[in-house]
Amino acid sequence: LAPHLTNVSHMVNSLTIGDPMAGMRIINGEVQVPDEVKARLSPMDGNVYTTYSLHESYHHYLKLITTKAPGLQIGRRELKAYQIIPSSQLAFYRNDMVPEAKFSYDLSPIAVSYRSTSMHWYDYCTSIFAIIGGLFTVIGLIESSMATAVSKVSKTRRTGGRPY
Repeated sequence: LAPHLTNVSHMVNSLTIGDPMAGMRIINGEVQVPDEVKARLSPMDGNVYTTYSLHESYHHYLKLITTKAPGLQIGRRELKAYQIIPSSQLAFYRNDMVPEAKFSYDLSPIAVSYRSTSMHWYDYCTSIFAIIGGLFTVIGLIESSMATAVSKVSKTRRTGGRPY
């Protein structure tokens, strides 16, 4: 056998990281998270990575993001769920090297926490009044600056271009 002639084509049947129960709760809808989170729990499942030439293979880099949400608990134990952001590149090897499929991961220092909140009617009214007040102020500033510019232009025309 010639190890450098190795074909490292592969298929990822299932790749998840974290507590299996956390993933099942998110996928089954028992935990309220955005839809894109469900797709990021196992984004490589079913993907096929085929190499067509000698001396090449895929390297997979996975960014893991800790995900927290209400309902990801069993008793007092918090279940761990991780979103995976994959990046796969085709790597080329020298003739004297043996190709290998690599999976590398990096745990993100930032965690994502999801929670649902509702807005009270008075918070909504306050926001609307703040927007209206801000709009009124901006229009007033624009009108004031335009009035100043017009008055300076008209004074300049009355004086014939001479200073006041």
